[in-house]
Amino acid sequence: MIAFEQELTGKEFSEARDAAFAIVGRSPADARRREVVAYSYQDEFGQLLFQTVRFDPKDFRQRRPNGTAGWIWDLRGVRLVLYRLPELLKRTSDTVFICEGEKDVQAVEGLGFLATCNPMGAGKWRSQYAETLSGRSVVVIPDNDPATDENGKPHYKGQKHAAAVVASLLTHGCEVRIVELPRGKDATDWLALGGTADELRELASMQPVLTAATLATWRARFQDAGLVAEWPDPAPMQGELPPVQRVDEGLIPVSLRPFVRDVADRMQVPIDYPGVVAVLALAGAVNRRAVIQPKENDTGWVVVPNLWGGIVAPPGFMKSPVIQAVVRPLIEIQQDWRVQYELEVGQYEREEEESELKHSAWREQFKSNTKQGKASPERPDAPLVAPLLRRLIVNDATFEALHQTMSENPTGILVIRDELTGWWSTLDRAGREGERAFCLQAWNGDTGHTIDRIGRGTIHVEACCMSMLGGIQPGRLRSYLVDALQDGPGNDGLIQRFQLLVWPDTDPAWSYIDRSPDRVAEEQVVHIFRKLVTLGGGNPLHFRFAPDAQVLFIEWLAELESKVRGNDLHPALISHLSKYRSLMPSLALLFELADRAASGALSSETTDLFVSLEHAQQAAAFCAYLESHAQRIYFCLTTPQMRAAQELADKIKTGKVGANGFFTLRDVYLKGWSGLDTPDLARVAAQVLGDAAWIREVSGESSPLGGRPSARYHVNPKVRG
Repeated sequence: MIAFEQELTGKEFSEARDAAFAIVGRSPADARRREVVAYSYQDEFGQLLFQTVRFDPKDFRQRRPNGTAGWIWDLRGVRLVLYRLPELLKRTSDTVFICEGEKDVQAVEGLGFLATCNPMGAGKWRSQYAETLSGRSVVVIPDNDPATDENGKPHYKGQKHAAAVVASLLTHGCEVRIVELPRGKDATDWLALGGTADELRELASMQPVLTAATLATWRARFQDAGLVAEWPDPAPMQGELPPVQRVDEGLIPVSLRPFVRDVADRMQVPIDYPGVVAVLALAGAVNRRAVIQPKENDTGWVVVPNLWGGIVAPPGFMKSPVIQAVVRPLIEIQQDWRVQYELEVGQYEREEEESELKHSAWREQFKSNTKQGKASPERPDAPLVAPLLRRLIVNDATFEALHQTMSENPTGILVIRDELTGWWSTLDRAGREGERAFCLQAWNGDTGHTIDRIGRGTIHVEACCMSMLGGIQPGRLRSYLVDALQDGPGNDGLIQRFQLLVWPDTDPAWSYIDRSPDRVAEEQVVHIFRKLVTLGGGNPLHFRFAPDAQVLFIEWLAELESKVRGNDLHPALISHLSKYRSLMPSLALLFELADRAASGALSSETTDLFVSLEHAQQAAAFCAYLESHAQRIYFCLTTPQMRAAQELADKIKTGKVGANGFFTLRDVYLKGWSGLDTPDLARVAAQVLGDAAWIREVSGESSPLGGRPSARYHVNPKVRG
């Protein structure tokens, strides 16, 4: 090619050489380089994947076989692995020494140890390398680099690389130590200066096993104070969820506390789970069997204590088992009703057959007497009325079937859904507007609804009443809230009606519990629910606040109105809290009924229909507890861009991104993290964090595959303290 260039242009050899090198992507300096050594990287089976080649003057390049005994000088499409991988997999019980470069690896191996490094040196560690060493004992030997480079800029490159390696290994269960060699720049120098196997073994044994906290302390030694001072303070991203109150036993009716405590302990879940589900089960048992008039004189405002709510928790956190354990008494009541219904149906069918025969005989006798001019025979009794199946619980029903069930159970029903977002999404579909409106009415507990259908006629429900409980996953809740609460037909207050939706923190501590349930506590809950379902009938018990409880309610309501009429809250949260006007009286009534049922001081003939101060105080405190959870739930209402930035901020703080102080967008989106799994989302998140002084973009460098330099980001040292 050089000769051809000379023939075409008439240039001197050196000029023709430079032109030819430019065509093939090499520099003129390549002609003066001398290959010193090639380090081969092999797969698990010893097959050559690529080589790192050291040149003199000092330089490194990577190459891969071209299949015809030649080389391609890039790593496009090549799997990157640790140096000496076959040995690592063969000697699985040996401690692994990690150095910065291949020459140092060979120096340590020369002492009889098992050693490795990642390709391309400092700053190029990947999490996949840590996966290869998962669970193993590792000693990291950093290069002893100076505080500044030849240009006076902050350096410590080897130490920062070692910190990134250790951080990655700790996330894969490795037992990691750092050995700072007492002499020389690296392992090769140390060995040349008299290092021995015994000395290295002793140095390793003297070092403590690192944790995330001790690694942070070690890493802090190599942060340049002047560099840190140059950075502004990072703006808070509010990526962490707001704190929430944990339900206190004092918020739960005395009669239910032993049962709630027992379920939480046996299942090792937050007491919030069974506590809130127990209150929702109370609401489902009562519904329209009792009501409360919150104001002393205003008889036009009467509250039905049906409630909607549920548990927000990730999959596998015992939501469904807790719900089943708490509502089991209601399920047993419904099963008893079904058995009774089947007996009544059998009796009805026999009596109906007899009635039909009597009516048939009467008709024949009537015809005969009419022809003979005799008096009409006495008409048999009116036709029998078919028995109705009493229902407490509905799991999955069509809109029409739900309406039919309500018409047969005027005191209301309890709907239990395993996953609430599935039900929400169903109501969002085109053509379901009527069903959605019906459910909104059913939350009121006192609104009638009529359905007219050809073939089925007219079905009227005097007062639709429905309580509801279920579970929901945090990720699905976030996604649904952002879409549903935009201005539009979906923002009609459906979500805000779930006043008892709680998102508690989960205690990482867990104990193995294997004991029988508390039978006394269970029997008390069964007794309470069985007593409650006998109340009311066509005339619900009409409660009011006792005088001292009325004073408390007035003060509480004034504080609530001040809060919702201000301008400090998100509109969705204001809509949610405004429904607490009926929530507090409902809770107070339910708590009163539960404790009265447990003590035997409750029946349909009860005349002392006042809610005590104690239960009003419990209800007010329970509303404060629920408000903290509402704050957490509506905190999810951020734009996708801000959510992506919050996710990236969390990854940076925990060292999952930029552990060595730098990262690229590729390091982010290739992880597949939710909200950061595309280049565009990662780029937008980086832009937001750049504006917040968390990171700054620096000049990039080409990847081992070649191509344009990728954007790199420097992490503000103040982010991690």
